[in-house]
Amino acid sequence: MQEKQLRKEYFALIAGVPGEAEGEMTDYLFKDSRKNKVFVVDRQRNGVKKARLTYRLISSGENSLVRIRLYTGRSHQIRVQFASRGFPLVGDHKYGAKDDHKSPMLFSCCITFPYKGQTVSYSAMPDWAQKCN
Repeated sequence: MQEKQLRKEYFALIAGVPGEAEGEMTDYLFKDSRKNKVFVVDRQRNGVKKARLTYRLISSGENSLVRIRLYTGRSHQIRVQFASRGFPLVGDHKYGAKDDHKSPMLFSCCITFPYKGQTVSYSAMPDWAQKCN
């Protein structure tokens, strides 16, 4: 992980449609441990960490299915970065979702890493993501 050879990807169902079919999000995130909530802030300061991800739009409509690659692994990162742009994850009431789903529609779909001189990859797709295609 320290050598940045671990690759993590996720599916998320977000409210609305992002403006671009592919994009990158880089933000500064601050975690308020007392509230167990993370916030996007405008500058680096004590307790703030940089967060970066890229996404690709898979399907769109009232809600959109996106595939996300994390470059940093911050607490609530995907949830916060999408919600801060007006696209909360479906079911993520902590970060602004206004729907009836009981939990955030987020799924770790692929992990890739080196092992004994080879690249190993494991992937899966949740039922709800298959229905969005």
